[in-house]
Amino acid sequence: MEEGAEVVARARLICGEQHVLTAPTVLSTYRSDGLRRSGPLPLAAILPGSAAEVAGVVSACAATGTRFVVRGAGTSHSGGALPTADGVLIVLTRMRRIVALDEGGDEITVEPGAPPAALARAAPARWFADADPIGTVGGHIAETPGIGNVCGLELVQSDGTSVRLDARDPGYGITGAFPGSRGRAGIAVAITLRTVSRR
Repeated sequence: MEEGAEVVARARLICGEQHVLTAPTVLSTYRSDGLRRSGPLPLAAILPGSAAEVAGVVSACAATGTRFVVRGAGTSHSGGALPTADGVLIVLTRMRRIVALDEGGDEITVEPGAPPAALARAAPARWFADADPIGTVGGHIAETPGIGNVCGLELVQSDGTSVRLDARDPGYGITGAFPGSRGRAGIAVAITLRTVSRR
């Protein structure tokens, strides 16, 4: 438990006091997912606002041996958003920005907490693969195997280090293996998608 308290203290320095939630009444809203399954109260719900903050919190968890679960909007169909009693939730809903849209509108880069509707607003003549309208882009990709239009990722790994993947790089198509990995392949903090024309 001391390790968890240390992570909470570090997270407050990294993300700001107001973005580290520890009150039981507040944490109770994070106990369940979209299928109304319920888990225990986590030690804290931590809401980073940037890739650097995600990396900092994950590094703190790795250094102290504290378990963490990554959560978006909590619409999970696999139970992957449910907390553990001895760990923290890293909640990505503050990270909602459209980072870049190329001139032709063929590729868009977003943060993982962006809702699918944000893609439609940014590139109105295009569409993104069917997704839960109240979910997030990051959650949809983490939960859905076989999404073929992911062409770039910035990932935070379990030790807090970052790596960039580009589907155009030579070698094995690691980027294509990320959809459906349910967080086991890292935390996506930026996602580049090829947009697909409406039919």
